[in-house]
Amino acid sequence: MTPQIQLKGFPARPNLRAWLQAGLQDLQKLTVITAAGVRLERMAGASPALQAHVHLAIAGPDIHATARDHTIQTVWHKVLKNLKSQIERRKAKLHGRHKGAQLVHGSENRRAAAPVRLAG
Repeated sequence: MTPQIQLKGFPARPNLRAWLQAGLQDLQKLTVITAAGVRLERMAGASPALQAHVHLAIAGPDIHATARDHTIQTVWHKVLKNLKSQIERRKAKLHGRHKGAQLVHGSENRRAAAPVRLAG
């Protein structure tokens, strides 16, 4: 995965791009990310002046997060924390769904084998 990174209001610095990519690589350990888009912008006259938006294409519905703060480190930490919690919630939900599905299938099989009596 090579993320598309847009920096608005920042000088072009390769170390900033590498730092942003390193954060996304940490998320790659949690799930398979097929594509990523990052937009980091400095908005003059706004408070807080920094905003980050990340869109991740993963299996199932895509996930995204947006955060605003006064420093690059804090805004990036907030976005990564939000994305990580979304990934973990989705994994827990899928795990719970699969775990419950085994019980449902077993109870459905027992009901299907039981004789049906008609009133009348």
